Order: sequence, then C-alpha cells, then structure tokens
Amino acid sequence: MTKRRYGRKKNARRTNRRAVWGWTVVWLVLVVVAIACSHRMVPTEPQGPGRGGGGLELPLLGERDTVIYNEEGRYTFLYRPADKVSRWVAYKLTSSDVAGEAGRSDAFAVDPRLERYGWVSANHADYRGSGYDRGHLLPSADRTSSEAANRATFLYSNMAPQLPKLNRGAWKVLEERLRGLTAEYDTLYIVVGAVVDGSPERRTIGAGVSVPELFFKAVALRRADSFRGEAYVMPNDTERLAGRLFSDFEVSVDSVERLTGLDLFPNISNF
Repeated sequence: MTKRRYGRKKNARRTNRRAVWGWTVVWLVLVVVAIACSHRMVPTEPQGPGRGGGGLELPLLGERDTVIYNEEGRYTFLYRPADKVSRWVAYKLTSSDVAGEAGRSDAFAVDPRLERYGWVSANHADYRGSGYDRGHLLPSADRTSSEAANRATFLYSNMAPQLPKLNRGAWKVLEERLRGLTAEYDTLYIVVGAVVDGSPERRTIGAGVSVPELFFKAVALRRADSFRGEAYVMPNDTERLAGRLFSDFEVSVDSVERLTGLDLFPNISNF
C-alpha cells in the first residue's frame, strides 16, 4: 500500500511538472505572438531609429518615430495624427523624375496607409472654403515619370494648409528652381516639412487640421562624391511674404535643425 501511495504521489508530481511546463510554453508562445503583432503595427519600410532603408535624404529617426514609405511616389513621410499633417516628407530628386510626360493628376485622396494604422486623415471637406491651398510637400511636378508617381503626390498625407500667397508665390519659385538644378547635379536629397504651433490655441481648419506657422525645405545637392547644402524657411503669413523673393528666406541647414529639432542628413558623411 505504501508503494502504491508513493507511486501515485510521484505520478502526481510528474503531472504537475508537465502542466507547469505546458503553461510556460503556452505563455512564451503568446509573448512571441504579441511581440510579432506589435511589430506588424509599425510600417515596415522604412522604420526605426536612425534607419530608413539607408536613404541619404532621411533625417535621424527617434525611438518613437513611425515613418511610412510611399512606393509609387518614392517618398518617405512622418505623419502627426494629432495635426493631420506630416511633420516632414523626404525624397530624392533627379533629372529622370522631372523629365517624364505624366501630367498633373489632381486626384486628391485620403491616404489608405493612414487608415491602416488607425490614423485620421485630412480630406476635401477640411480645405473647402478655408482660404488655404492644399499645399504639396513633395511637389506634383517633381514626379512626372509616371502617372502613378504623380498621383501619389496628391494624397492628403503629402498636403498641408498653405496660404495662396505662399503656395503660388515664393514656395512655387523655389520648387521650380530645385527642379532646374537637377540638370547640374546628380541627385538632390530633400527634406520638406511643416512647423506647427503645438499649443491648444493653434489655428486649425476643418475637423482639426493644423495650419503650420512655417514651412522649411533642406537640400543636400550631390555632384559625384561632393555635397553642398541649401535650406529655406518661409512663413505661412501673407504680410510677412509681401514683396519678398524665395532667396530672402534662405538659411543654413543648421538653423533648420535648431528650429525643428531634427538631425538632417545624418547618413551623409562630413555634411
């Protein structure tokens, strides 16, 4: 009888150990699945601090930054859901990008990538009657190589409220100048973005689309293995724009970094 009781206790201990190991394995599997799912919630190309597919145009990414790559338009952007405006858009510009025959599509649309991550986009109604243009960050005319590339520039993730005086004035002239420089340089690496007042009293249009106070554009121009930089900061203010040329708003790349807190062109050595 004693041996049988001992055997039952021994078997019970074995059963308990198996149960513990079984639940441990289940727990570990659940943890692995949870981690995998959380990573799938982050856009996969590019992503992560300091990375972004190795693109020389990309700013240094922070630990909490989630960026999205638009394959058709060949640009990367960092979206701010609270503002419904991208903080920046980064892209490369070459002569082949502007030498195509694709016309301006005017196909303004909500970016489905934002919906995928639960972010709300601006839309047509937000701009209607606001007095602001749907200002491209990556210009439409910088993507004429194909209809798909041009259409990608008309997503609202690539738009920000710009006053007509800016969008159709000095900002437009600057865009045209940079396209012209593609004939002199191999590649232009460009970061363009919006500076938004983070206070609750900031100006908005429509259903909470923040109106930027300033727009910036920083450029690394490459010829062979040498680079040089240009940068501009322009006010989204009719009075401050009056009578001024785009060149009046030229600043240093360092000053844009101080203004925005971005580390620009970290992948370009000695820049």
